[in-house]
This record gives sequence, C-alpha cells and structure tokens, in this order.
Amino acid sequence: MVKVLIFGLALREAVEDPEVEITLENASTIRQLLEDFPHHFEGLMPFLQANELMLTINQKISTLDAPVKNGDTLKITHQGGDHHADGAMWQNP
Repeated sequence: MVKVLIFGLALREAVEDPEVEITLENASTIRQLLEDFPHHFEGLMPFLQANELMLTINQKISTLDAPVKNGDTLKITHQGGDHHADGAMWQNP
C-alpha cells in the first residue's frame, strides 16, 4: 500500500479524505497514481495544473514522474498563494 497524506487547508478542503492508503498492482509514478484514482484526487487537479503542489516520497522531495510503490509514503502539500498560512509545514509527520 502507498500511504497518501495531504497537507494544507486548501488541499484538505478539496479532497474527501486527506489520508488514504492505496494498493498498487505495479510500480507507478506519482502522476499516474493521481490520474488512476480520480475519486480520491480529482480535487487536487486544479492545484496540479497550477503547479502549486509539493510532493515528497518517503521524506524526499519528488516530481510527478518519480516512481512510487507499495510501502511508500507520499505527502502532498499546497505551495501556492500564502505559503506561511497554507501548509508549507510539509515536513510535519
């Protein structure tokens, strides 16, 4: 399972559940994971298109093309607008 944690008020309001676990059948990329599970992540797409997401896999800053596999923890944080007020504390567990 990939554990997905979503931080930042704007993102948390855009999704139904800010913490989900998804089992992948094969290794994937972050982009593919977000696209393959639209019922979880469609609310994030406007932020993705505006390039306002910070992505980390296992506490390492990543890109949309980074590989993700079962056992990984993916953190998604909003990095648009007022960074100080909206989830820039992405390093929090």
